[in-house]
Amino acid sequence: MNKKQTILVALLCAAAAILAGLMLWRPLSSSSTPTAAGGHESHEDAHGHDDRHPEAGTPAADAGEEDAITMSAAQVKANGIAVDSARPARIRERLHVPAQVLANAERSVVLAAPAQGIVQALPVAVGAGVRKGQVLAIVQSPAVAGWRAEAGVARQRLALARTTWQREKSLWEQGISARQDLDVAEAALREAEIGFDAARQRLAALGLDLGKGVSSSVTVRAPFDGVVIDKPAVAGQALDDSKPLLTVADLSQVWVEAALPADSLAQIGAGMPARVSVGAQPNEIEGKVAFVGPVLGEATRMATVRIVLPNPGGRLRPGMLASVDLMGQALDAPVTVANEALQTIHEHKVVFVRSAGGFRVQDVVTGRSDGRRTEIVSGLAAGTAHAAAGSYVLKADLGKRDAGHED
Repeated sequence: MNKKQTILVALLCAAAAILAGLMLWRPLSSSSTPTAAGGHESHEDAHGHDDRHPEAGTPAADAGEEDAITMSAAQVKANGIAVDSARPARIRERLHVPAQVLANAERSVVLAAPAQGIVQALPVAVGAGVRKGQVLAIVQSPAVAGWRAEAGVARQRLALARTTWQREKSLWEQGISARQDLDVAEAALREAEIGFDAARQRLAALGLDLGKGVSSSVTVRAPFDGVVIDKPAVAGQALDDSKPLLTVADLSQVWVEAALPADSLAQIGAGMPARVSVGAQPNEIEGKVAFVGPVLGEATRMATVRIVLPNPGGRLRPGMLASVDLMGQALDAPVTVANEALQTIHEHKVVFVRSAGGFRVQDVVTGRSDGRRTEIVSGLAAGTAHAAAGSYVLKADLGKRDAGHED
């Protein structure tokens, strides 16, 4: 290759390099290529919140506030957040405590045999309704036979002593016998009367009758109309007077008992209105406090509060779990919010107040509550718009953002 050819090849290479550079070079722009409708990338999170900037037409968020949450009206609706206004309301404070349905102990009887014996028959089952005087059990007891025999002997002695006294009285009146003989007969009569009365009273105290003969059979009867709620004994069982045969309860009334903390006792008194909720019942049952225990439990340090409720149809059964709302005096509160509006952030009660671009966190001090609405003592004015139902979504969003800042 001669000198001219070498120069020509070099010029061609230089021209190719310049052309390639012109084809590859473009001026860089500060804006990116549109990737979504409207020319902006989508940056919405799981709740539909825009983490870059609000939608077109949405007012700007509260600038400079760390606890401000940007959210448009459409996003508020989509997240199911209800906006309410703080307003006056009548607050009837409730003290909510767990409770249990119990049989009325004043109308429950544990029946047992009066002495050692053998259960001959138990003709009733647990859950059976019984009438007053109905036979519930028959027990054979040798001891009862002995008591009846003693009472029978005492009755015979009384009859003999009475006959002797009448004879001696007649003889003394006729002047045949001495006064001393009549006094002896009269003392024997009084002694026989005491012996027979004692034997008869012992049988009566055990619910036994004297009968015409010496019998070991004991019939146990229902003391009132009720329901058999327990029957630990079975036919053929040997038992003594410390072992129960069965338990009968009058369930036309039941007790609902709750354990009340000592620091709440000053608010509670007999006659105070109460509302009882039982899981199996669709509606609250109105009642009144009948008893407040004067002594605290040694282990729980709580007092017993009792409500007595009528129980038509036996719909309330002993053992059912319940809850009791003890109703305080109704008072007017100037500023209240629905309970679902209140959230706790860093151990502070807060409300999410509606702002131009979404919501902002507002610390509040709460007062009385009736389980539905709560009094706001300070931090919120009447008429202030805020998030009520669904406010937990805002709390979750704020918590997620705080976690992101920590990262």
